[in-house]
Amino acid sequence: MYEPFYTFILKIFPEFNIDPMLFDPFLECVEVNKGDFLFQAGDVCKFIGFTLKGCIRVFLLKEDRECTLSFHTEYQSFGDYRSFLKQQPTSFYCEAIERSKILMFNHQAMRFIEELPDGQKFMRLHAEGFAAMMQNKLVSLYMDTPEERYCNLFESEPHIIDRVPSYHLASYLGIKPESLSRLKRRIYQRKIS
Repeated sequence: MYEPFYTFILKIFPEFNIDPMLFDPFLECVEVNKGDFLFQAGDVCKFIGFTLKGCIRVFLLKEDRECTLSFHTEYQSFGDYRSFLKQQPTSFYCEAIERSKILMFNHQAMRFIEELPDGQKFMRLHAEGFAAMMQNKLVSLYMDTPEERYCNLFESEPHIIDRVPSYHLASYLGIKPESLSRLKRRIYQRKIS
C-alpha cells in the first residue's frame, strides 16, 4: 500500500472513496537513479507519476538552453498530461535529479479512477489544482523580478533551494547561474545589514 499517495488523493478531495486494495494493482513503483530520464521530448508520456522519494525536474530545451519548468519532490504528481491523455509526443524532458522512487499510473489506472463514483470529480479537482499552480508560476515568470521569484520560492518551497543544483535553480528562475550567485549575495547582505 502507498499511504502517501492516498493521503495526497484525500488532500485534493477528502470525500473521494477509493479502495487501495483494488487500486494498488494498477500502480507501478520504480526506482530511478540521478540523471535518469523518465521521458524525453518526442516521446509519448505513458504515465502520470507521483514522487514517493527524491526530486524530479521537468524542463524544455530552447536553442540548446535548458528552461526548467518545475521540480517535483516528495508527494507531488508530475507528467505531461497533454501527451498522456492525447497520446501525442511531449515537448518536455523529465529527469531525476536525485535517486528517486516514483509511483506511476497508466491509462488502466486512469480508467479505474474515472469509473469510480466521484472519480471524474477527483480528476477535475486535481487538474484544476495543477493548472492553477502552473499559471501562478507562469505569471510570476513574467511579472516578478528574479529576486521576487527567488524569495517566493524560498518562502513556499525552501527545501528545493537546498536540494537542487544552482544551475537548475537559475534555469527555473529564468536567470543565468552567475546572476543567481549575485542575487543570493545581495539578499544575504541585506539580511545581515
